[in-house]
Amino acid sequence: MWRWPVVGPKKTLTDNARGKVFAIHAKLIAIAARSGGDPAMNPALYDALEKARKANVPADNIERAIKKGTGADKDGTEIDEIIYEGYSPGGVAIVVKTLTDNRNRTAKNMRHTFSKYGGNLGETGSVSSFAFKYQGYVEALVGSHSMDQIEEWIIESGASDYEFLDDDKKVRISTERTDLMRVVKFLKGQWLAAENYGLEYSATNVVSVDDPEKILKLYALLADFEDDDDVEQVWHNADISPELWQQAEEAMIKTRFRT
Repeated sequence: MWRWPVVGPKKTLTDNARGKVFAIHAKLIAIAARSGGDPAMNPALYDALEKARKANVPADNIERAIKKGTGADKDGTEIDEIIYEGYSPGGVAIVVKTLTDNRNRTAKNMRHTFSKYGGNLGETGSVSSFAFKYQGYVEALVGSHSMDQIEEWIIESGASDYEFLDDDKKVRISTERTDLMRVVKFLKGQWLAAENYGLEYSATNVVSVDDPEKILKLYALLADFEDDDDVEQVWHNADISPELWQQAEEAMIKTRFRT
């Protein structure tokens, strides 16, 4: 479970979780809108708006976010994208992407969350430079297309790798980060619409973890990041069996229920 989808498709969302999803998308829109408030002239804004609408973000939220990004909202605070890197117990490398209007608050929260579970926050590049590759990804539903046809399209698109998932119902495609949007547009032109796409830190050095205590601490660490309003996405390089991960999830549910 290398990618912890803080913002992404989920079957059910609590009110708090839905509020965080809306807030994160609003921040992404505000950042993109710095380069202009017209999506027809600003591809990054067009992309941010498309993803926000897919997540059912209300139109009022979207409009406010655009005004904040363009400076039309004079009372709006600027949003910064900051990457934090560190380790959890067991030597698992973690990369956290945050969107924040208060750098001091976010840095303090990151240090606290890492140390709370026996991990440590590192310097920029201390993890991502050797344990991960920053690249693009595209997830698409296979639908009625044949696997041979999809493979042909992927090769023509210039993507670097791919794998079929969910009993071959979905395909996940890897790209060089500079090729991402070109691949997305090519696949859309072949009627293979992207269900989800973006940039990610893909693990290149994997750490196997089978100690239940360390797995539980990692799970709790990631859960705390998910609860942090400034955290958009988290990646880690732990290789954990589904059975052990399920045990950690069940233990966390029991602990939270008791509290």
